[in-house]
This record gives sequence, C-alpha cells and structure tokens, in this order.
Amino acid sequence: MAGVFIDISGDALEKLQLLRHKSAVPEDILDDVGAFLDMDVTTRFLNELAPDGSRWEQSEAAKERTGLTLTDQRNLAGSVTHNVEGDELVHGLGEEYAAIHHFGGKTGRGHTVTLPARQIIGIEQYQAGVIVETLTGWLV
Repeated sequence: MAGVFIDISGDALEKLQLLRHKSAVPEDILDDVGAFLDMDVTTRFLNELAPDGSRWEQSEAAKERTGLTLTDQRNLAGSVTHNVEGDELVHGLGEEYAAIHHFGGKTGRGHTVTLPARQIIGIEQYQAGVIVETLTGWLV
C-alpha cells in the first residue's frame, strides 16, 4: 500500500504483545483497532484536524472555494483503510499522493509548489487511549 504508515509503541504495544500470547486469533481484535483508526481519520478529515487535535493549515483551494482542505473530491478521505493479516495490522491511506500531504514538501511541475505538512495518520494520546481500552476489553 502506498502512502503513510505508523508504528505502535509504548502502552499500546505492550497490550498488543500480551494479547498476542493470550489470543490464538488476534485478527478480530486487530480489526476492531483498525476500524477505530479508520473512523478516527475520517472524522478528523471532516474537521480538518491532525491526530493531536491541531488544525491543518487551510489549503488555497479551500480558501478559494470555501470548502474543506484535502476533501475537494474526497478521494484521499475515501482511501482510509486497514488490513489485518495474522498478527499484523496495516492502517493507512490508499492514494499515492497521501505522503506529500501528510509530510508536506515540494510538488507540481518543476517542484514549484510547496505544500505544508498536514498530519493525517498517527496515534497520539487520544488514539492510544482508545486502543488500550479496546485491547483491555478483549483481555477481560
């Protein structure tokens, strides 16, 4: 999958590792986590927010059209997906251009346009808390 990916560490990783030892079939649990992450990203797209709750810088297109940043045709927002294979969860965006919007950088013919970073994918305190709650629910 092209795009942006995240690694999980800290409390959430410890819970995932414990779960791996306790569950012979972690796919259902990981699918629940992936579904939450998909919903979180989609909701934040509509509110133009990074995972930490900070606002994205408004795009020129959104200013001109009084629309939302990164959602003109909803292709990027619609590409939020996750996939579970065994004990691995992959969550990200399916569009090839996701990385330039996430990390920012120069784009366009001759790389003359500079896009600001607008973090789309990520796990901050809120997301980690929900993941830990989800995993704890499966363990209890």
